[in-house]
Amino acid sequence: MSDVKIGVALGSGAAKGWAHIGVLRGLARIGILPTHVAGCSIGAFVGAAYAAGKLNELEQWVRGFSSWDVMGLLDITWRRGGLVSGEKVFQAASDAMGISDITELEKPFIAVATDLYSGQEVWLDKGSLSDIVRASCSIPGLMEPKRIGQRWLVDGAVVNPVPVSACRSLGADLVIAVDLHGDGRHGSSEPVRMTEVAHVPEEEEPQKESGFMDLLASGKELVNDLADRFTSTTIQQPNMLAVMHQSMEILEQRHKRARLMGDPPEALILPRVGDINTMEFQRAGEAIAAGEEAVLRVRHLIEAELDRFVRQN
Repeated sequence: MSDVKIGVALGSGAAKGWAHIGVLRGLARIGILPTHVAGCSIGAFVGAAYAAGKLNELEQWVRGFSSWDVMGLLDITWRRGGLVSGEKVFQAASDAMGISDITELEKPFIAVATDLYSGQEVWLDKGSLSDIVRASCSIPGLMEPKRIGQRWLVDGAVVNPVPVSACRSLGADLVIAVDLHGDGRHGSSEPVRMTEVAHVPEEEEPQKESGFMDLLASGKELVNDLADRFTSTTIQQPNMLAVMHQSMEILEQRHKRARLMGDPPEALILPRVGDINTMEFQRAGEAIAAGEEAVLRVRHLIEAELDRFVRQN
């Protein structure tokens, strides 16, 4: 199997993305060391560290996060285009890994971003590593778009949430994809009539929405507040950030299904991280464990695909 070029396509998912570290650990435990890496959003973040041979450094860094640390890296900005600048966290990650340019990576790597104005899928494989990862991670509305060349780039999840096609473009023979939203949270894609919707009992008076300025001034509670507002499953009046995030995530899931049907990976890994909220980056230990466990669940399928490829070639 040493001649097989194994690629990993690491999908989007914000704080759920630390599960990618566990997936890569789990693959190594069963003797599979991917040689080609494609990432989208947080998948680009982790994928870059893996391609640089710096996964240990990244894991050590994120396992030490507290909610205070996460808040300190969220550099709130008053500039147009996003709530968070993003420069601080990506510079900190670059410093932690000691890699500045994509040419310094040990493995072929590509990150997926979206051209904000043309809607084109953009594959980033040259230039500053922190800029490339920053562009791929720019969640619309939350993080400022990143300008590279003549393009303003946002999160690659808008066009290709699990970048199997990008991974194949690097020359991978087999692609192992990681979907961080594959635990059924968004349910069926079938339409439902309003008359079929189950009655939801009335609760106590719903919490009043905090004003936007109150949210910015909430200090230590910012991280948990954002996470709750982005991903809460409670039936209540959504605020602006919740509407923006949930709408994008629904669109992303629909688009992802179509992309994966058109270009399916040889193996698909689905970490059970649905209970980790968008901004809960301090829960790295849980996410990493979920990633490792997810590999073991499908180990037989991955090994069967590898055996099939070897027999055919």
